[in-house]
Amino acid sequence: MNKLIQLKKYTFKNLHIVILVLTVSLIPIGLINERIWIRKMLERAKYTVATATTDWHQKNNNGVGTDYQYEINHEVYSRTTSFSYKKGDRFLIIFDSIKPKNSKVLDIYPVEADYVGLKISKNGWKYQEVPFDIDSNKIKKYLED
Repeated sequence: MNKLIQLKKYTFKNLHIVILVLTVSLIPIGLINERIWIRKMLERAKYTVATATTDWHQKNNNGVGTDYQYEINHEVYSRTTSFSYKKGDRFLIIFDSIKPKNSKVLDIYPVEADYVGLKISKNGWKYQEVPFDIDSNKIKKYLED
């Protein structure tokens, strides 16, 4: 019984070390998971245009940033990006064709106002179908950085 009490005291006394070790070990796991997720998305990539539904905001239910929406196969997806947009701004996103909720904003390709009549495919565009110039190497580098 006395050893159990000593063990509890030792553990509590060194709790900060245990938390530090857990935190440090979780960071690489998260980074590896992100890289795997991006690699899968690039293999099954499609593109579409998203619209900002809010201006940039402080923390709300969705977090900090700008909320946006996009539609794939008649289903609307809502996400939040850390990029600053004004409500109504449109921008290109890349998404996973198998899991369309997985998307990333490509702020390097804004959709300008002169694309007023832009026909957006209901299930997204393949790389070759995007109606303006994009560079797959630039996108890959952008997502991996």
